[in-house]
Amino acid sequence: MAIAENLKTPKSKQTRAKILNTARDLFATKGFYKTTVKDITKAADLGYGTFYLYFKDKKNIFHALLERVEDELYTVAQGGIDFSQEYEEGVSSYRALREDLRAIFTSFRDNAPLLQFCKELAILDPKFRIKYEALRTRLIDRTRQVLEKSPLVNVDFNVAAVAIAGMIESVAYEWTNPSESSAIDQQMNLDDLLPTITKLYFKAVS
Repeated sequence: MAIAENLKTPKSKQTRAKILNTARDLFATKGFYKTTVKDITKAADLGYGTFYLYFKDKKNIFHALLERVEDELYTVAQGGIDFSQEYEEGVSSYRALREDLRAIFTSFRDNAPLLQFCKELAILDPKFRIKYEALRTRLIDRTRQVLEKSPLVNVDFNVAAVAIAGMIESVAYEWTNPSESSAIDQQMNLDDLLPTITKLYFKAVS
């Protein structure tokens, strides 16, 4: 059966979204390896063959989920903040930065299992490593755009972007992935976490 590459009808788009959302929930609860295509179609109340009208296999749907996460994390899609427009409209740079970080940390939290699986799979699978590096590159690029709007001088924006993006990624993973060794309380409210991260970032760029 051919994969439906052009989802033109509302029904086909709805079915694909249902499969994606179901797979996302199962990956989060059962893990990537233990979840089967049969599990996904059963939970979505769809025929087994329907899955293959939209996706080649389990890895294919995982990649599709990661692409959606990438949009949620680092673009205006799904409620993200267009910080370029915020700055151009004269909105407080601190406020724009805080809201941008809120969108990023919210997506890290909502997609924590997928991002953790991607990080783990990147060690074993070259294709997942490429996707994981693409996610990191988007965050670094986004950070560099903020830095380039700052009054900083005599600073290598590429090096600075890697350093600050690394801080954001590290804190987000510590916050969203339970670990006894973590110094960050995973139960901490986002509104309690954001002020510290925003101040560190804001001080760095101002």
